[in-house]
Amino acid sequence: MHVLITNDDGPLHDQFSPYIRPFIQYILSTYPEWQITVCVPHTQKSWIGKAHLAGKNLVAQFLYSNLNSNDNKFWGPFNQPQLKSRSTSRNDEFPYINNPEIPKNAIEWILLDGTPASCVNIGLHYLSKTEFDLVISGPNVGRNTSAAYITSSGTVGAAMESIICNDTKAVALSWAYFDGRKIVPLELMRMASKRSMDIVNFLLKNWDDETDLYSINVPLVDSLNGMTKVRYAPVWENRWCAIFDGPEVNLPRHDEDVEAGEEYNTISFKWNPNFKGHNDSKRCSKDDPIHDMGTIEERAISVTPLRATFKGLDHLIGELNIIEQNTNENDTVVAITIDPSEYIHNPLMNAIKKYLPNVKIVNELPSSNERKKIKRLFQYGDYEQLDVDRLLLSDGKFYFANSYIYRKALIRKHYLSHTIQTYTVKHPDSILKRAFPESYTIDLDYAEFLDDSLDENWELRQELERENRWWIVKPSMSDKGQGIRVFKTIDDLQAIFDSFDDEEEDEDQDDGNDAGLIDDNKIIISQLRHFIIQEYMSNPLLLPSMDNKKFHIRCYITCKGDLEVFVYDRMLALFAPTSYTSLEDNEYSVTNLNNLQCHLTNTCLQTKNENKDLSVMEFDKLSDISDVNKKQIKEQIHEITHDLFLAAINANRLNFQPLKNAFETYGVDFLVDSNYNVKLLEINAYPDFKQTGQELKGLIDELFDNIVSKCIYPFLSDDQEEKLQKQSLNESGNLVQVLEHTSNDW
Repeated sequence: MHVLITNDDGPLHDQFSPYIRPFIQYILSTYPEWQITVCVPHTQKSWIGKAHLAGKNLVAQFLYSNLNSNDNKFWGPFNQPQLKSRSTSRNDEFPYINNPEIPKNAIEWILLDGTPASCVNIGLHYLSKTEFDLVISGPNVGRNTSAAYITSSGTVGAAMESIICNDTKAVALSWAYFDGRKIVPLELMRMASKRSMDIVNFLLKNWDDETDLYSINVPLVDSLNGMTKVRYAPVWENRWCAIFDGPEVNLPRHDEDVEAGEEYNTISFKWNPNFKGHNDSKRCSKDDPIHDMGTIEERAISVTPLRATFKGLDHLIGELNIIEQNTNENDTVVAITIDPSEYIHNPLMNAIKKYLPNVKIVNELPSSNERKKIKRLFQYGDYEQLDVDRLLLSDGKFYFANSYIYRKALIRKHYLSHTIQTYTVKHPDSILKRAFPESYTIDLDYAEFLDDSLDENWELRQELERENRWWIVKPSMSDKGQGIRVFKTIDDLQAIFDSFDDEEEDEDQDDGNDAGLIDDNKIIISQLRHFIIQEYMSNPLLLPSMDNKKFHIRCYITCKGDLEVFVYDRMLALFAPTSYTSLEDNEYSVTNLNNLQCHLTNTCLQTKNENKDLSVMEFDKLSDISDVNKKQIKEQIHEITHDLFLAAINANRLNFQPLKNAFETYGVDFLVDSNYNVKLLEINAYPDFKQTGQELKGLIDELFDNIVSKCIYPFLSDDQEEKLQKQSLNESGNLVQVLEHTSNDW
């Protein structure tokens, strides 16, 4: 869909044009496949109708605004483009300057010193090397209802020009403010954007053959939501009264540019329209359908079908049931309730639209009444947003979601250790026996009770008293590397826990100590209590091309239903910020956080890493590891994953319960030693995908394409033949199935 956007309010301006920026941002975030060209007058050109400035040659300028910013900051205007066009939205004949100060994803505004109609005329014929599918004029600041407004509107005039000069479908969009409140909260503008685009999409699918363009008016009221009525409404054919005051005769004056003693008078008429002074037309009676002005006064949304002759069409009447009409043929709805600004929102949206083009996509769960009309509902949201009760009761028949409910057996470190130990007792030949570090768990409320905790775990005490190995201690329920320390002796461990207590006491004081890369690595023992102690890998695989920095592998593993398990073979390598130093070769202090820099590979801890862009690389791009060894590493990861999920099902079923109507993607971390042996570190639910960074965003795009194809699409499709065809699109993909298991129904 290629769309030209214009208006009559001009470019970014807090007072005159506050609506168009959030509207464009909403379109770009919600409809990433749309190509957008923005061409607007360089200043406000309201009340100008479908006018052109005869005899005037128009000049273009280029303005740029931040795609994600909520302010009206901009770069320019410039006399020529400052960025290469991201798509076919600008003609190749335009020269451009590669301006490094402007973000690559900035919104480009083409400004013309003409009228809105001129912007459309030039836009449709000269601003693109491909045809436009639609012109959106607006959103206008204020309403365009009734004959008095609509015949003068530059917004409607621009949409009309689209029909007259190129026969391109067009809508004129106006946002009606009330009580003089032009500036409204961003959240209200987002809702207005959503409702506007819901209607635009509906009209595109149901365009009336006799209609050239539509005028849409959306009320900016706090009650605006998905249930606000939308109504076809003819133009109220009212009549204006005087819109100027006057005449006013100005006092005589002397000007420097007239001869001395020559006096003259001026007669002026002050612009002062009486907006309440409309006259009812005899052509509108009480028996006629409610008109556009009445609709907007009721805080409803008016949709007025028009011909390019300003002749309204009254054969379309009644309410538009957007929700009902937009429901796809299978009555399937996808609710993506994560924030649209999240890193994974666009990859997820694009993949769903690719494999499920007919489903309705919403950004919040439908109400109870709306759900009665829905055959299947899929939700992708944060864990706290999911309808847990419905997920448990649906049993694969109505409600589907992107997370299991019970999975502590994997995602909590001490549960994971217990799961693996229980499984390997019965399966001593499992790869988990050698691929999981020797681990012990302890419970601790305060540092002073460490000795008592070790008495309860005498095996751990025996190991620590030998003083011949290094260990790593981690809070079981923390994330982002918080509270991780490396130590060797019981005294070291005591010093670590003492330091945690000291940090708790001094948390409101600034001691001035710079913790290097690790600014917020503190924990409160009494709030976490559960700790896991594991043998520390003393011989990690180091790569000369990466300055011998320690790294771990982040692998995305997806589980579907009850139970298929897939490993995504495009893995990440996450590097420590500094070169690795052997613990034995260094005067290592267990409480000095700077000493941890070369041992911890969590990118979220590297807030001061000047080379943070190099902290994450695609595993397959590491030149120091041969293809043979890469294959060996991946095969181990596949085998570990296979046994790991068998262990969760068989050894700790109470705390891992896969559901038929759910899937989940985990971020699983692995270490590799110098002999290319792989060790499992931990499993993270709702992994931080943005650690991948912008340079490797294609890796996440492909991941979600695979996930939708293999996990979401099968949930929502009835057509088995089409289902197989769609899934076959990804048979050569990188999401590799490593386990297919059917649990008992008890």
